[in-house]
Amino acid sequence: MISQPLVSVIIPAFNAQNYISETIDSIIAQSYTNIEIIVVDDGSTDNTAEIIKSYNNIVKYVYQNNSGGCSVPRNTGISVCKGELLTFIDSDDLMPPNRVESQVSFLCNHLDIDLVFSDYQNFGLHGKSSSTHFQECPNFHKFLDGKNEIIIDRACEYLADENFGISGTFMLRRRLLNHVSGFNTALKACEDFHFYYQLARFTRVGVINQVGMLRRLHDNNMTKSEYKMFSEGIKCYKMLIDSEHNNIAKDHLKRNLAIRWRALGRYFTNNGKYMKALSSEIKGFASDVRIKSMFSLLTGVARAVAVAAKLHIPSDK
Repeated sequence: MISQPLVSVIIPAFNAQNYISETIDSIIAQSYTNIEIIVVDDGSTDNTAEIIKSYNNIVKYVYQNNSGGCSVPRNTGISVCKGELLTFIDSDDLMPPNRVESQVSFLCNHLDIDLVFSDYQNFGLHGKSSSTHFQECPNFHKFLDGKNEIIIDRACEYLADENFGISGTFMLRRRLLNHVSGFNTALKACEDFHFYYQLARFTRVGVINQVGMLRRLHDNNMTKSEYKMFSEGIKCYKMLIDSEHNNIAKDHLKRNLAIRWRALGRYFTNNGKYMKALSSEIKGFASDVRIKSMFSLLTGVARAVAVAAKLHIPSDK
């Protein structure tokens, strides 16, 4: 690998006029300069195109018809980018100035590693969250043990237990795409987890224990769409379980699948769809048959019955 490899930063954008300039400016301000910025406009109808084109040759602009998700525009970015290293960021998030440099340095110092993650922190109108994502993953945070960076041999076991990543926090070498060519277009959410989980099957994984992305929280976040997140999460975990040969990772995936079935059950209960709620609770138990899961099943069923009988006020808890 050359000492200053080209890094492709791929940004999927749809009606992103409110924040896209801040995102692009945070990339331009990186301490590492050998970067190509690619924005794939997924059929925007606002002023996204005009804003991006105002950057002239600094940003490569690609337009496509709306695909309804982030997988297709990210894959388009992969198909046109030239970098030896690739990373992604959403059109409303920000990169701290040393993000790219820290990950490039790590990969240049560990030529046998093809995937590296950094931490991230949420922010919004009222400032930054009091904790980072790594700190909110108790098992993984304990495993980090305060180290500045670590290398994980079987990273899928950790990702399946606690998803310590997100779309804007990892960087990969292009050669990994020989194993996993892109994001699964059948997924409209959780496609990032599905992608980097599969990548982690083919390489040891590096983790840099510092914030490499600031995730903006606002009313239009995908995470605000509960049903889509739960249902697509279930689809994602089922796909990974079907192809997982590591029994430890598979057990963790099954437990997280059960958690998502139960979350969908709560969603259905809160929206008065009680038979769907009961069905989801049962599927959650079937995904992870343990005594603890039986208790969760009984709790979920009791809650649905109580809400249906107007003995309990619906809530997210």
